[in-house]
Amino acid sequence: MLPYGISDFRDVKLNNYYYIDKTHFIPKIELYGRYLYLIRPRRFGKSLFLNMLALYYDIFYKDEFEDVFYDCYIFKNQTKEASSYHILKFDFSAISTKGDIDKNFSDYCNSDIKKFITKYKLNTSIDENITAHKNLKNLFDFAQQNSISIYIMIDEYDNFINNLLMHSQTDYQKLVSSKDEAIYKEFFKLLKAGTSDNSSALKKMFITGVSPLAMYDVTSGSNIGTNITNEYAFNSAVGVTKDELQKLLNHYKIDSKLDIDDWYNNYKFNRDIKESIYNTDMILYYLKSLYLTNRPPDNMVDLNVRTDYSKLRYLVYTDNKLNGNFSLLQELFGNGYITTLELKDSFSAFELKKTSNFVSLLYYLGLVTIDKYYRGEYYLKIPNQTIKRIMGEYIQTALEESDIFDIDLSKFKKSMQEFAYDGSLNVFTYLANEIKERSKVRDYTSGESFVKGFLIAYLGLSPYYGVLSEVERNKGFVDILLKKAPNIDDDIFEGLIELKYISRNKFTQDELDKQVIQAKKQLVQYNPEGFEIGVVVVFNGWEMVYCKIFSK
Repeated sequence: MLPYGISDFRDVKLNNYYYIDKTHFIPKIELYGRYLYLIRPRRFGKSLFLNMLALYYDIFYKDEFEDVFYDCYIFKNQTKEASSYHILKFDFSAISTKGDIDKNFSDYCNSDIKKFITKYKLNTSIDENITAHKNLKNLFDFAQQNSISIYIMIDEYDNFINNLLMHSQTDYQKLVSSKDEAIYKEFFKLLKAGTSDNSSALKKMFITGVSPLAMYDVTSGSNIGTNITNEYAFNSAVGVTKDELQKLLNHYKIDSKLDIDDWYNNYKFNRDIKESIYNTDMILYYLKSLYLTNRPPDNMVDLNVRTDYSKLRYLVYTDNKLNGNFSLLQELFGNGYITTLELKDSFSAFELKKTSNFVSLLYYLGLVTIDKYYRGEYYLKIPNQTIKRIMGEYIQTALEESDIFDIDLSKFKKSMQEFAYDGSLNVFTYLANEIKERSKVRDYTSGESFVKGFLIAYLGLSPYYGVLSEVERNKGFVDILLKKAPNIDDDIFEGLIELKYISRNKFTQDELDKQVIQAKKQLVQYNPEGFEIGVVVVFNGWEMVYCKIFSK
C-alpha cells in the first residue's frame, strides 16, 4: 500500500505500507551533532522521517526493533545509540491559535510531558497549574538525578506560530520577543540551556519546520543547534530521488515513462547537488491515483500541498498597497528566475520587507529552488508546474484584492478551453482587452518581462496545461510553451508562443513588421508539429497590437 498522507512510521512498517528507506541517514545525523534542526517545505515527508528517528532511538520499542527495521539499511548497520533514549516528542501543528495562545501552548506541551511520564512509568508527575517550561525543567531535573537520557523531537516547531504571524504580528511579537515571560520563548530558552549543559538530561534534540523565522526570533538570533537544512549530505533526507521513484514504480509495476518531472520534481537544497528531488506528497498523490484508478488524478495539484494565500498575503502588502515583494514575484514569472548573493539561514519575521530575506523565505517554503550557483550568486527558479500554478493564484488574488485587475475567471477558463480544443486565440484577446479596460493594472504590465510574467501567471491557471518558459527547442528558446498536462487524455492543441514587446515611445508600423518577421523566423526554427500551434503575440506597452497563428 502507498503511504499517502501517513506519517506514523510504526504504522507504515508494521502494516506493510511501501517505505522509501531513509535509515541510511542515521549515521550521518550522529556525525553532525547532538542538537539538529532541518527546514523543508510542507508535505515533504518530515514527519515520517522524524517518526522513523523516534522509533530507532526509543528504548520503549527496543523489543520491536527487528520487526520494524528488518528490511532497512540500518538493521545491519546499527549505531551504538539505537534504542537507548527516552523520546519526548512534540508536534506543534496540533496547537490552536484561537483564544489564549499561551495557555493553548502550555496545555498541549504539559499533556505531552504527562504522556511521556506515563509511557516510561517514571516516578514523578507534572503540575498542570504551572507552565509547560517549568514542568519541563522539573522533568529535566528528575531525569538528571536518575540518569535518564532524554531525546527531544519537535515536529513542525513553527506551524502554529507561523499561523499566528500571518494574522497578527502583534500577537507573534508578544510570543517570541516580549520582555515579559513569554511561554513559547521561555520554552526554547530552557532547551537552549539544556544543550549547553554537559550534565543535562537533554542528550539529543531534532527539530523540523518550514522556515527559520521563529527560531531566529525566539532565540534572539543565537543557535539552539546545528542547522543541517542546506548541507549536501542531507539534500534527500526527505523527498524522493529518481532512483527511489524508479524502485517504487517497479514495485507497483507502473509504467516508468511518466511525464511528471515538470509538475513534481526539481527541488535542490544545496548549490553543489546535481540531481534534484521530488516532493513526496506530490508523487504519492499522483501514483495513488494511477494505482487505484489506472489514470492520473483529475487535478494535477494536490490540495494538501497548497499554502493558503493568506500565509503570503501580508508579505506583499505595505499600507494596503502591493509592495516590492510583489514586484519580485512578477519578475520571477517574467524572467524565469531571481537572484540572490546568499540564502540566509537565520533572519527575523520582522525584516521580511528586505529583499534578501523575502527571497530566502520563498526558498525555504519551496516556492523557489536552486537552479544554479554562478559567479558567487544563486539563481532561483520556480521548481515545477504545481508551485507555478499556486503562485499564479497568489498573483491573481493579490491583483483582485487590490482592485487592480479583477477578471471573470470562468470566462477566462472558457477561452482557454477554446484554445485547447479549437485553436482559438480568444484567450489572448480577452486578457488584452481586460488590461486595456483597467488602467490600474498597466503599472504592473510595463516592460517585456512584466508582460511575459503576467501572461505566464494567468495562462497557468488553466487545468489543461503546464506553462513553461524559455524551453530549449532546436537550438532556440521558446518564450512560452503551453504543454498538455499529463492528466489530459484528449488530443488538444499545444502552444509555442513567441512574445515580442515594443515600448510605447518606440512603436512604428515598421518596428511592428520587423518584430513579427523575427518571431516567425523563430517559430520556423522551433518547427511546430502535430497538435502544436505557433502563435505570434506583440505588445506595445500594455496594449496587444498583434496576435496571429503562425502558418508555415
